[in-house]
Amino acid sequence: MSNELDLTILKTLITNKKYALDFVNECDPKLFSSEMWNFANLVVSYIRTYKELPTLRVMEEKLTRGNNDALVAHVRKTWAQLDKINARDAEYSFELENLKKRYAEKQVASLRESLVKHEAGTMDITKAIGEMQKAMQSIKSINEVKAYERKSAKAAVNSFKEKFNAKRANPKLDAGLMTGYSFFDEATNGIRAADFILIAGESGFGKSLLLQNMAVQIWMQKNTIDMCSNFTEGKNIVYFSLEMPYDDCFTRLLSRLSGVPSRKIDTPHLIDAEELKKIKQALNFIKEYPYEFEIIDIVDASANDIDLILNDITFSIDALFIDYIGIMKPNEAGEEADWQKQSTIAYQTRAIARHRSLSIFSAIQLNRKGQGKDSSETIGLHRLARSAGIATHATHILQIENRAQEEGYPDLMIHWIKNRKGPKIKGRLIKNLACATLVNDVKKDEEPNVDFYNYKSRDVEDISGQTDLLDI
Repeated sequence: MSNELDLTILKTLITNKKYALDFVNECDPKLFSSEMWNFANLVVSYIRTYKELPTLRVMEEKLTRGNNDALVAHVRKTWAQLDKINARDAEYSFELENLKKRYAEKQVASLRESLVKHEAGTMDITKAIGEMQKAMQSIKSINEVKAYERKSAKAAVNSFKEKFNAKRANPKLDAGLMTGYSFFDEATNGIRAADFILIAGESGFGKSLLLQNMAVQIWMQKNTIDMCSNFTEGKNIVYFSLEMPYDDCFTRLLSRLSGVPSRKIDTPHLIDAEELKKIKQALNFIKEYPYEFEIIDIVDASANDIDLILNDITFSIDALFIDYIGIMKPNEAGEEADWQKQSTIAYQTRAIARHRSLSIFSAIQLNRKGQGKDSSETIGLHRLARSAGIATHATHILQIENRAQEEGYPDLMIHWIKNRKGPKIKGRLIKNLACATLVNDVKKDEEPNVDFYNYKSRDVEDISGQTDLLDI
C-alpha cells in the first residue's frame, strides 16, 4: 500500500482524541502525500473546529451540502481503507517523525530539481536564495511548536462561517471551561484555551483552596459523587503541587468530595459510620469516573520542567493548575532581579498555555496590607507581591479580600482585578474550611460568625471499634 504511512497516522487521528488535538495544534495537513491531502485536510479542519473526532457520516453530510460528489467518493474510499488498518497508538510518535522526515526529504528533492534548472551564468541568485530559504523554513517549521498563526482575513472567512454556524446550531460547542462559580462563569461564558488565570491572595487566606476547588469543579462539571455510571461530560485535569505534598493534596481532594473534614480523614479512628460511608462513596466515584484528576507533586520546578512532564500525560488535558507560580523558578538561571524573574516566570508559564492551547490556573502572593487601611484601598494590581509585571501576562486575575477579622466571616469575597475580556466585578463564596470547600453564594452579607464554618479541635470519642474498615 503506497500510502500506508499516511493511512496509519490518519487512523490514529480519527480514533485517538489526545493525539488528534495535539496534531491540529502543532502540525499541518501539508505533511501528508498529495493523494491523501484532501482527506487529511477535512479531518484536521473538523477536529480543529469541533474539538471532536470525525465520523464518516458527519464528513459525508458536510460534503453533500456542498455538492462535492467527487470528494465524497474520495472520502468513502479512504475511510474504507482506514477500516482495514489497526490503530497503533504506541507507535504514533515514531510514525509521525517518519511522516515529517518524508516531507523534509521531498522538500530537499524539490529544491534540488529547481536549482539544477538554472544554468551557470544565467542563474537568478536572488530567486535561488529565496527558494532555498523557503524550503529550509518549511523543513524547520515541522519540528517547531507553532507559536503564531498567519492568515489573511479573506482566507479566514470560510473557517469563520463554519465555526459560527456550528456554534449557532449548538451553543455549547464553543463554551469554555465552567468553574462552577456563577459570578465567574456568567461573566466569561467559561475559560478559553490559552487563557492564563491567577488567584492572588495573602499568605494563608485561601489561594490554594480556591485553586483546588476550581480544579475539582471543572473536573466534575455536573457530575456528583453518588453517581456510579451514566456520567455526563467531565474534564481532564492536571494539578501541579509545588508546595503541598501529594498525600496532603489527595486528602484535601477527598475531603472536598466526601464532605468529611480533612482532619478526621487524617485520624480515621475518629470517623463514624456515616462519614466512612461518604468516604467510600467518594473513593468509588474517583475509581469509576472516566475523567482524570492527575496530581503531580514537584518542587523547585520551572515552566520547562512542567512542559516536559506534560509530554508524558497520556490523556487529553482540559485544564492545567499550578500551585503556585510564586515559588517556580525561571527556565534558566540568570542575574535578573527578583521582580524581573517573577515576570519572566509568568511569561514562560503563559507560553505553555499558548503553544499547547491549554487553560492554565495558578496563584500569586499579595503583599500584606498596611495597618489601618480600609480593604477598598488594598484591592488592585498594585498589591501583587514582588513584581507587578506578572499581571501583564495574565488573562484574568482574581484577588481574595482580607477583611479585618477575616477568620470570623463565613464567606470569602473575590474581586476581579484584571479582566482582559470584560468588566471587573466581584463575587462571594461560602466557606467550609474544615472540608476544604468553597461553594456559590447562597445568602446576602452576614456578620462574622466564627463557629459557622470552623471545624474545632475537640475531644472526640474513639469509635474505631464500632465502624467497618474501608472496603470498596
